[in-house]
Amino acid sequence: MPEISIIVRTKNEERWITHCLAMLYKQDLQDFEVILVDNQSTDHTVTVASRHPLAAVINIDKYLPGYALNEGIRASKGQFIVCLSAHCIPKSTDWLSALRRNFDEDEKLAGVYGRQLPVSFTSAVDKRDLLIVFGQDRRVQIKDYFFHNANSMLRRDVWEQFPFDEQVTNIEDRVWGKAVIEAGYRIVYDPEATVYHHHGLHQGNALERAKGVVSIIERVDEGLVNELPESLRPEHANIGAVVPVQGEIETGSLEDRLLTGAIAALKQAKYVDHIYLVASSPALAERLGVNWINRHELTDADMMSLDELMSEVLRIIESRNDFPEALLYVNYDYPFRPPDLFDDLILDAQYKGYDTVFSGLVDFGHYWFHNGSDEFKQTDSSMKSRDQRQPIYRALYGLGCVSSAWVIRTGKMVGGKIGILPIDDPKSALRLRELGSEKIYEALLNTSLV
Repeated sequence: MPEISIIVRTKNEERWITHCLAMLYKQDLQDFEVILVDNQSTDHTVTVASRHPLAAVINIDKYLPGYALNEGIRASKGQFIVCLSAHCIPKSTDWLSALRRNFDEDEKLAGVYGRQLPVSFTSAVDKRDLLIVFGQDRRVQIKDYFFHNANSMLRRDVWEQFPFDEQVTNIEDRVWGKAVIEAGYRIVYDPEATVYHHHGLHQGNALERAKGVVSIIERVDEGLVNELPESLRPEHANIGAVVPVQGEIETGSLEDRLLTGAIAALKQAKYVDHIYLVASSPALAERLGVNWINRHELTDADMMSLDELMSEVLRIIESRNDFPEALLYVNYDYPFRPPDLFDDLILDAQYKGYDTVFSGLVDFGHYWFHNGSDEFKQTDSSMKSRDQRQPIYRALYGLGCVSSAWVIRTGKMVGGKIGILPIDDPKSALRLRELGSEKIYEALLNTSLV
């Protein structure tokens, strides 16, 4: 029988659950079970979570925080109960033992909660709240009943006396804390038990004021608020590059040289883990030294939208037991791709928390569109100089577009929180299919393509 039961509540946590569970199974204290309580996730949360050992998956139809926790605890066996949010990632491998050791020192201890740190892309409001509330000093609470179930541990025998309130819509942890404090128990805050938590604690705060507070905290605790969990860092993220090929490519042709150049750039990228060539035969992939995905495995590949193609490719990749966090779509038709572009896209995605990042050509031009009737409308009526105007961006998905796996599973390549990597050189937007002439390319390059 495990000593500790870890209750993880989820609802559409596909993006975070792998990182959360991966750190659980790296803990130096392994005498635990994990119970997932899922509230009708409509994404692949449960499927992704099931790649890890789970003692049980509890499905609930209506979410109330106390009810969800109680349901998980009722299905558990441990003497100690951990409540952990699915989007909280333990900072170190001794997180669980840090929580547990508090109970060896105090028999009147009902529960302990740990520190919560923001990540680099947490909003200023949420950074401020997390850093102010969760400090660096351990404290024993005798009168203060603040408690936080995103990262906590409690004794089962205390829970049996004081289960969580199943009627309240939030702050079930503080309601519980008040009950146990009034019964003579104590609560401990232990900053050694730290998790990363990209959400904050409060809503409706003034953003500008929050930015001011955060800027001061960032100066005092330099580097602390811009950390990322190790598994989210680009050097540890599993990123797969997808390069589709239509038709046959003649060896030595311009198209072949462009494809070879794109593959070479992907191989030089620091943060690309696997390269998948979507082609009709394996010979080209073998020659280039990359993974092959049979284009004929895709349903009506020639008629597929890019959204559909990427979704099918992800399905095939995952069927091979490779589970990329994101896919990088690349069209080899661009010969003037900026150096280090692939790594820059991935860095933006990981450190800024974007679900999709693509290249965008910066454009200060004036554009008009037909509104569907007999009128034309302009995107910007200003005649100010460009240094006084906001640019628009021409999407260059084929130059490079990183999309989280969870976005692609929805049937879209672009979605979620979107970032655009600015491209200033118009030459980067040129494509073979648009110019259609090798002579024009050779003239632009003023040298031969290799």
